[in-house]
Amino acid sequence: MNKLPEVDSGGKAEQSTIDSLLSGVMVFDSNQRLLLANEAAAENLDVPLEALARGERVSGLPLPAEFRAFVENALNARRPLERQEVVVRQPDGSRKEIGLSGSLLRGPADFNGMVFLFVDMTERRALERAAELNRQLAQIGGLTAGVVHELRNPLNVISGLAELVQRKMDESDPRRKNVLAILDESHRMERSISQFLGFARPFELEPILCGPHAIVQRAIALSGGRAEKKKVTVELRPGPVLPEVRADLNMLAQALNNIIANAVDAVDEGGKIEIDVREDDEDIVFDIIDNGPGVHVGEKDDIFSPFFTRKESGTGLGLAVCHRIVTAHGGTVSYRNREEGGAQFTVRIPVRMRL
Repeated sequence: MNKLPEVDSGGKAEQSTIDSLLSGVMVFDSNQRLLLANEAAAENLDVPLEALARGERVSGLPLPAEFRAFVENALNARRPLERQEVVVRQPDGSRKEIGLSGSLLRGPADFNGMVFLFVDMTERRALERAAELNRQLAQIGGLTAGVVHELRNPLNVISGLAELVQRKMDESDPRRKNVLAILDESHRMERSISQFLGFARPFELEPILCGPHAIVQRAIALSGGRAEKKKVTVELRPGPVLPEVRADLNMLAQALNNIIANAVDAVDEGGKIEIDVREDDEDIVFDIIDNGPGVHVGEKDDIFSPFFTRKESGTGLGLAVCHRIVTAHGGTVSYRNREEGGAQFTVRIPVRMRL
């Protein structure tokens, strides 16, 4: 890696130059004291620029722990580092992915300090993961559809015969509970099969002009039975009249329903789920907020990946299908853990759908 030229800590020209860069820049001397930091550094690290005080040691700067550890290790090693990625955990539980490299600072001594260049890679990595997800969907889709089709036929026979037996049994028959258990499991498998088919089947959007609140009401209706069974309240928060969006109403409602269904499973009996709809710039934003335990996954886990689940009876396809539908609308879906407790999933759909 090429070394950067020596930097005069008091030079206004140097500061003006690095402030013009979109990448974050931080320069430390051989004693690990900060010489320079630009505005992009503060923005990428979510710290105030004035907090990056010149002369302060790296250990005393309000840097994210993961970022500070990387910088300290590099300064202690005293050698240039090729580009690496550091995952920074945000207070709300979300992740920021920072691409970071370090070069030696020129000067009279063997080691004069280091220059660190870094950039927020979160959005780029999210786009790459979305492309990879679509590739996986296309690759697995054909095989999944064939297997699921073979499962559905015998399942229909089982559930049909169980319903026939149930009709002929007296209410007091002790064997009735076993038949009902067969029916319950058959219906659960049918729901799973439907999810597999939704995952595997290629689809084309049928966009129409529709109101955001109508989309939410449709999603709430879809989740009504599941929520009622657990005595969970699902409410749409009142809000102003919003512009219509060009979207596939049924598919977008299904995407929101998949999030609501996960929230219903996560909250305790009698829990609450609220949906807030708002306009932000050129997007319509759907916030699905619950009072459950929040989302707790490993650092490298992606809850939108196919077949990722922490539920014993889950297929791991609900959020993958949701992600697929939302991205097909040109939108995004994300989540965070709220400070007051519970999780918040956010779906952003452009008012003018970019396909």
